[in-house]
Amino acid sequence: MQGKLFSCRGRAQALVWLTLAMPLFVSVAGLAIDGGVLLDERRELQSIVDGAARSGATQLDMARLRTSGGSDVQLDPTLASQSSHAYANQALAASGSDWRTPPHVQVEVGSRRVHVLIQAQLATAFLRIASIDQVPVEAEAFADVQYGIHDGGGH
Repeated sequence: MQGKLFSCRGRAQALVWLTLAMPLFVSVAGLAIDGGVLLDERRELQSIVDGAARSGATQLDMARLRTSGGSDVQLDPTLASQSSHAYANQALAASGSDWRTPPHVQVEVGSRRVHVLIQAQLATAFLRIASIDQVPVEAEAFADVQYGIHDGGGH
């Protein structure tokens, strides 16, 4: 009789522990899912800003370049900004990400450098339970004008 009583008590304790531990396991799994999605979207956003910055850095001021005989290499600010914005907007539209609001694309163009910054709010899946509907995500990149012949060491 005592063995049967212990068996019932052990099952009851296991049921209590399972009942208490299940929300913890579900929470950890949900956080892992949201965290994985966040990291993946951040990586994709970084790829987009890298491409947008490179796209803008190819837009040289050809009139200045020609009149200087090739010695004055600078960016065309208008073309560089347009090219970076167009690349970023097209890539963001094709990404299919679940943004809460449209991502904000900011492009700054200097004489030889393009800086692209994208800020967005990513919708969450599991964290909505804790009233966290979105998390901020941002990525930035710089691209410099490169010209001339360089060896493999960057010289």
